[in-house]
Amino acid sequence: METKQLEKDFLNNWKQCNKVTVDILKSIPDNFYNKKPFGKRFTTFAWEFSCILTTREMYMKGLNKGELNGETEQQPMSQVEKLTKNDLIKKLESTNKNILKVINNNEIKGVKFFGNKTNKISILSWLMQHEQLHYGKLMIYLAQIGIERPKSFKEMWGI
Repeated sequence: METKQLEKDFLNNWKQCNKVTVDILKSIPDNFYNKKPFGKRFTTFAWEFSCILTTREMYMKGLNKGELNGETEQQPMSQVEKLTKNDLIKKLESTNKNILKVINNNEIKGVKFFGNKTNKISILSWLMQHEQLHYGKLMIYLAQIGIERPKSFKEMWGI
């Protein structure tokens, strides 16, 4: 398949992924945002979304610098976890805009990923996979507090 078509397909997939992520975050009642739905087990909703945000930021910095590795600068999770839900939504939308720019930037073709040259779409695919891995825990968390899955999640996954 032609690179342009792959990028177009990926762009559509990413837009849907971002919508699901933001919709899940919006569905969380404010009084549960900083709580662990399973008591001492697992993490808080805030931690899950902080991990998503810091990983997005790390990948964007790496793609823009041409190298992504374990030392790619990012905000500390402890700092991001302190953001309000609304502030985190704004930051997710901001990183989404940056990701869309990278997808559409024909000058960014690849990146050195932990020492190996890798194409942009593969890197962004791994970023999307990371985000979707969080969906599993988030769906369990929502079920634990009795919150319905967002419509966009149901449309993406058919459940």
